[in-house]
Amino acid sequence: MKIRIPLLFAAALAASSFLNSPAPAAEAPANALLVVPSETAFDRKFQDYLEKKGAKLLESHPPSVFVGHIPQDLDQELEKKYGAKVYRQKVDDWASFARYGENAVFAVNAWNKRFVEDPPVAPLVVSNRVQKAGRRGLRLAWNDVMKATSYRLQISRAEDFSKIFLETGIGDNQYLLYPSLLEDGIYYWRVAPVVLLNTGKYWEMPYTSAYSFAVSNPAGGAAVSRPAPAQAKAPLNKGAVTWQHAPGDRYFRLQLSNTADFEAPLADVFTDTCAYRLSGLPVAVAPGQYLRFMGSDGRRAGDWSAPIEIVPGATGARKKKGRAR
Repeated sequence: MKIRIPLLFAAALAASSFLNSPAPAAEAPANALLVVPSETAFDRKFQDYLEKKGAKLLESHPPSVFVGHIPQDLDQELEKKYGAKVYRQKVDDWASFARYGENAVFAVNAWNKRFVEDPPVAPLVVSNRVQKAGRRGLRLAWNDVMKATSYRLQISRAEDFSKIFLETGIGDNQYLLYPSLLEDGIYYWRVAPVVLLNTGKYWEMPYTSAYSFAVSNPAGGAAVSRPAPAQAKAPLNKGAVTWQHAPGDRYFRLQLSNTADFEAPLADVFTDTCAYRLSGLPVAVAPGQYLRFMGSDGRRAGDWSAPIEIVPGATGARKKKGRAR
């Protein structure tokens, strides 16, 4: 016992050290269950090996079961070098883990609950609503879906979605739009959740049933052309893009694209300022991409602007704050 106590204390100290160390800024989610002896898992050389390979143990269920992020190309190397067994899918023979003790059985049961079993099929939305947002806005909202990291929204003038009017990815379970940027009539909308599976892969689920909303803008004169100031570049500063609008414009529809032809926009959103914060979008926006916008005075919309290249903004540039969605 005089020999075993220091060893057990050292192992516990090592476990506390590597499991509670500061997490990386963008730590990847757990994607593997690892079976390896504790003396190996707590060994400094093994921990250094994992760190070098971009792997990290996030949960400990001693003496032999761990959960963490393991790059897939390490599976064979871990087994050959350390005799470790990596599980990435649901463990069907969980009862065989009883030989590792109660902690292992608990770990496997918890691991199996991570998986999406028999994912729901469309229609998936069980509640939806269209509500006013401020004086001029409409907000499409729906219940959040378990494991969803983002959603794909489609809006169409046709109930069968034979022709898509608007399609975009969004990071939240709601979408703000301004009807003055749309023509009068009936619009149909639906969403598809994008879920993160335990394997680390993203999967777009089926679209929901179609829901509708109506647009009836205030009566007014014919649309008046309000050309925006010529602008070749749009600065990107601290996660927001800005642009110059025509006099009288109060609401904007903004598209972002990898190419200047906007055949496949990355995002299609609405805002009430000439600045848009990109943090709520499930896409990467960077200098070298393009934006274009359509403005409205609250009654009628103007035309699309010419494509504007997104460029790095000047340090310290000030931007107006606005509702991103």
